[in-house]
Amino acid sequence: MTTFNPDNSKRRYLSMSLLAGGLLLGACGPASVAQTQQQEDEVVDEVGIQAMAMTANSCANLMAAGQPMGRYYTLYVGGDLRKPFAAWCDTDGDTWLNLQTGPGRNFSQYLSVEGTSVTTTWSRVRLDPVAMTLDMNDIQFATNTGGIPSWNKYYAAYGEAGDCDTLSSSMGKSNVDLSGLPFAVTATWATTGYQATGGSTISANGQVVNATGGGRCGVTAVSGALTVRYTGYSACLDVIKGGGTPNQDYTLYFGLNPAKPFTAYCHGSGGTYLTLSNAAGSNFSQYLKVEGASVTTTWSKVRLDTVAEKVDIYDARFATSVGAIPAWNKYYASFGEAGDCVGWGSSTGRANVDLRGTPFAVTATWATTGYEAKGGYTRSSNDQVVNVTGGGSCGVTAVVGDMMAVRYP
Repeated sequence: MTTFNPDNSKRRYLSMSLLAGGLLLGACGPASVAQTQQQEDEVVDEVGIQAMAMTANSCANLMAAGQPMGRYYTLYVGGDLRKPFAAWCDTDGDTWLNLQTGPGRNFSQYLSVEGTSVTTTWSRVRLDPVAMTLDMNDIQFATNTGGIPSWNKYYAAYGEAGDCDTLSSSMGKSNVDLSGLPFAVTATWATTGYQATGGSTISANGQVVNATGGGRCGVTAVSGALTVRYTGYSACLDVIKGGGTPNQDYTLYFGLNPAKPFTAYCHGSGGTYLTLSNAAGSNFSQYLKVEGASVTTTWSKVRLDTVAEKVDIYDARFATSVGAIPAWNKYYASFGEAGDCVGWGSSTGRANVDLRGTPFAVTATWATTGYEAKGGYTRSSNDQVVNVTGGGSCGVTAVVGDMMAVRYP
């Protein structure tokens, strides 16, 4: 049973409801339907497993709750639902993070020791989600090239860079790259050894560390534990690439800023979608009276480009349309579009954009174009709501450009 598959959600909440109902009935009197003690225990066990899995902070927790190992799960730092992360759970119940791979990414090395060297590349690294440390020496998902038999050294620790080449040498290199993960490095590196030289640099977001080290012999390596902190995901693509459960809501952090959380629906494609208000008159668009045909589209979710800070007005994956304009091959009205072909001075086309319930506000502008066109737009609710009119013979009021600019205040 995969806990975080949305297909299991009805069962999960039904089980919880059964448990809650049983407790209430126990307090108020006997149940109307006889239930054996074994059945009651099964419901309680099921709810206990589900509740544990819904807020588990480690694979060990899931394993203890009876969940199958050898697969991806969504876990939560400290059991906090605002702090999700995707992890691979091995058969021992250890928690692993997927790493970026490729030339120059997530490797370590120790060079030129009596003519021998070793280079290690890392595809996963083990996380202790309680101590918030990465295990630099668990090489279950690492690949080694070479070895240093005289030192009985057959891998270089994660983040380690050293050599025994010569005075002031620092040919040893390493890279720690947590890009795409909701973690940043808080550890420090130190250069030690005989006639040692080297150092480390860390990226502005704390996710990438490059180190150099060497000497006769010298090494630059993590000083103490390789500690990390939770930063959050900024986009659903990172969630899905990391093995996160698709097609469910996640708490993301705009620009990896911990002060800017928002809820997004992460589609299996990696798209980041904002769920919109479904109140009457909210989040619809339309184009009317084109050779007797019209189309009205309602939007339940829109795709957000978190880097460009824009909404895709043409992604209709979570939109529903009534009608169509076959003559124009137009089967939906873009988000925020209002138009008609009624005649001169007409502006019966309507549209509404309502981002209330999300932290985003609209910064985009609209323009009215077409033949004998008329229309306009008004903003309200701190720029979270935009009402649009448009029409003519034919005329439309629509967002300027291909995307709708938004901002996180």
